[in-house]
Amino acid sequence: MSSLGVWDSEDVEQSRVRNRDFPGGPYIRGTLLGQGGFACVYKVLRPRDGGVFAGKTSPNAVNNLRREASVLRNLNHEHIVKYIDYYEDADYPSANVLVLELCPHGNLQTLINDYTYGVPQKKTLEVVLQLSRALRYLHGQGRYHGDFKPRNVLVRSWDPVNVAMADCADSYWSPYVFRHNRHAGTSDDIWALGVSLLAMMSQSPRFVKKEERMYPRQCHTHAQNLLELNPDHDIVRLASRMLDWNTKARVTAAELVEVIPDMLSKVERQEYETGMAKRMELKIPEGFEPIVFW
Repeated sequence: MSSLGVWDSEDVEQSRVRNRDFPGGPYIRGTLLGQGGFACVYKVLRPRDGGVFAGKTSPNAVNNLRREASVLRNLNHEHIVKYIDYYEDADYPSANVLVLELCPHGNLQTLINDYTYGVPQKKTLEVVLQLSRALRYLHGQGRYHGDFKPRNVLVRSWDPVNVAMADCADSYWSPYVFRHNRHAGTSDDIWALGVSLLAMMSQSPRFVKKEERMYPRQCHTHAQNLLELNPDHDIVRLASRMLDWNTKARVTAAELVEVIPDMLSKVERQEYETGMAKRMELKIPEGFEPIVFW
């Protein structure tokens, strides 16, 4: 397996295959890091200085890649993935590449999968706080993210926690998106963050593709059921506010940035007193079965 943060022998081997059909350019492609419906992400090397980055390609959706580059180029926040460069070859669209910082610890979903009983409270709150700060920055500029999921939250480090927000995904759409086929704006970003929080709590309802329009209601209902069983649990209360069905009543990113530090301080004091990481320790509705990753 390739080492994420460095250009290693596997990348050299992969580059011989991946670059033979492309004209010479400023970046060499190595190991495939991820693949979606319209894009692939590779580890890329910049030979002139030895820089190693993540390179996103989308030969069948060049305009989308160009637009993403245009947006990221103008963003500057510590918890939004860093733009490095955009290279385009008019004669070879498959050679186009959006170059971003390489986050060496993969994505949040991979780390969530390692926690059967939920990510510990302190790390969960740190992640949500950092993402809330990124959303507050976006919303303050009159922008919104358009949804995101744990797989698209990139992890620079896990101890201490340092994450960066990247792409989006339709399985985290809000009820407004499903009902009107368009984004409601900032409140939908909070909804997506709330569904991501359920994942960190190991409380994601099972997702059935043929019933996907019911998934927002499942998430909202489960958050309310958790609140009834755990009325004094800070993270449960947080999730219920983020998954409020009423978009106007839903908590804002700015409010999250204000309230989470106190919750975090409370957990840190408890961990100092016990000498142990504080787990979620939730009462679960009878018959509820969360998504389980093997």
